[in-house]
Amino acid sequence: MNIRQLTFRAIGAGINTVSYFSTAAGGRLAFQLFGRPPKPNIRPKESAFLDRADRQDLTWQNRNIPVYCWGPAAGPVVFCAYGWGYNAGRWRHYVPALVEAGYRVVAFDPPGHGQAAAGNLDYPMLVDIEATLLRHLGGCDLVLCHSFGGGCLIEALASLPRELHPRRACVMAVFSEVKWIFQVFTISLGLRPVIFRQMQAYIEQRTGRSLEEFDVALNAGKLAHVETLLIHDPADTVTGFRNARRNHSHWRGSYLHTPSGAGHHLGTAGVTRAVLAFLQEGTLPEHHLSYNDGSQAPLPAMVTAEDLAVSGGVSDYYQ
Repeated sequence: MNIRQLTFRAIGAGINTVSYFSTAAGGRLAFQLFGRPPKPNIRPKESAFLDRADRQDLTWQNRNIPVYCWGPAAGPVVFCAYGWGYNAGRWRHYVPALVEAGYRVVAFDPPGHGQAAAGNLDYPMLVDIEATLLRHLGGCDLVLCHSFGGGCLIEALASLPRELHPRRACVMAVFSEVKWIFQVFTISLGLRPVIFRQMQAYIEQRTGRSLEEFDVALNAGKLAHVETLLIHDPADTVTGFRNARRNHSHWRGSYLHTPSGAGHHLGTAGVTRAVLAFLQEGTLPEHHLSYNDGSQAPLPAMVTAEDLAVSGGVSDYYQ
């Protein structure tokens, strides 16, 4: 084990100890850890890129959400949402070409990320932040999203009226169900099963929804009218490939592009070119592409230990 693995295992052991005295307290501690983003690391090249943006910050539940805009104020909007632990500088390789094409690119930092104030973040919070931003913008023309921010954005879009939906979306390395993330987190930290059940109960008490209801793939099925390219490396060790297959199976009319060697970040020049070509022109990659014409049987949620074992997972963050 490396230092990070040992640290997380030690934290897991501590939470287990607490749970022997109070299972509810153990569940709350686990949920707080789960929702704590890593300390932001904005590199100089990302900071310089963000400094060139037009800041149009938004207040959400008395918190300031940094909002970055590039391109003409009246241009069609490209709405961007990134993954856990990133910052809005993640989009620096995409913005120049989109601005040159006349688009208004909008990105943001949620709590605990980038230049936002420190704080925890979870799925319902980010869904609401994204829906609030899209309502404020009057919708968007294109969507570019990745990982955690992308999964939340799919639910946000499904909750909004159709006139606020994009005509085209590029969805990169997105998970298909929230329960899977919690399961991998629990296993990776060596937490007792009772803690997982307490986390489930806490979420249901807070939101009025069961963990199973936070299902990205089912929400994706409501967006068949959006022209969509899913991109996922089959060897992704952060968000296992089964997530992409499940999202694709539910998302009628979607395309799935499977580049090798791009990892979870999908930051290769080839992927960047493919994303820009699709967003701007609707041009699809020539290779490693599948299409859901509606004849695919939707994949079920991962419900067995065998499903979880072969699904890959967010476990490389914790292990």
